[in-house]
Amino acid sequence: MKKTVIFDLDGTLHFTEKALVPAIQMAMADLGYKPADPASINALYGEPLEVFCNKLLKCDDETCLQFRNGIKKYQKITLPERGELYTGTRKMLSDLKEMGFSLAICSNAGLSYIELVTGSLGIADMFTLLEGRDGQPSKTDRVGSIIRSTGSSVTVMVGDRYHDIEAAADNSIPSIGCLYGYGRADEMQKADYAANSPAEIVNIIGKITKELQPLP
Repeated sequence: MKKTVIFDLDGTLHFTEKALVPAIQMAMADLGYKPADPASINALYGEPLEVFCNKLLKCDDETCLQFRNGIKKYQKITLPERGELYTGTRKMLSDLKEMGFSLAICSNAGLSYIELVTGSLGIADMFTLLEGRDGQPSKTDRVGSIIRSTGSSVTVMVGDRYHDIEAAADNSIPSIGCLYGYGRADEMQKADYAANSPAEIVNIIGKITKELQPLP
């Protein structure tokens, strides 16, 4: 039986603020803006970069492009220096692989960012598929594409924002909401299951697998 877990990245595996807050603040300063406070930045993780532009800078398209390029420039420095996984993430991924699951990432970030994060944090080799927002804009569509391409009998979506929970529901697969991430409480209430830490995800997925296995 083929089994797949699809993970969001920021706020689910990656403790994003450690590397991204300084990168975003430096990119804002380069353009003459007062750097946003960490809380304002953290509230936007999981959204596409254009949302960061609209919320933090309220700028025109050209300035937004400069801002996005600035973030990309600085995160190449901050991620290797300061990037962190949530505690227990590496073991959680390893345990799931030992349980026979294939692992995928579906993020609203671009593929180059996903590759930078997973490479910098030493987990790139744990994933069979990385899906960024470089093609289909809808996370629902991209999760559906992963389900079809893997041909898995059991697929579970794990994430910390409403996009993740909606994508799971739209594709009729179970979802696990990460309460330790950046989503609001009302976003996570719509998840089928909730995890307070990466360590809890393994047990929840084990329970889901038993529930979804066909009777002999």
